[in-house]
Amino acid sequence: MTAKTRFLNSIIAAAQNHHVAMPWTRGPARQASIARRRNPRDTTADTTTAAVKSA
Repeated sequence: MTAKTRFLNSIIAAAQNHHVAMPWTRGPARQASIARRRNPRDTTADTTTAAVKSA
């Protein structure tokens, strides 16, 4: 079997697969990533300077 035939067979098999993972169904890891982007946390430099100022 040539490389081209293997490639075509893999493409056909992938096209016949009806179980496509859509972006909104990818689970908790994706949801956590989106939450981190929407709610950026303070950097550690800001918290350490605040701790130094209060001491």
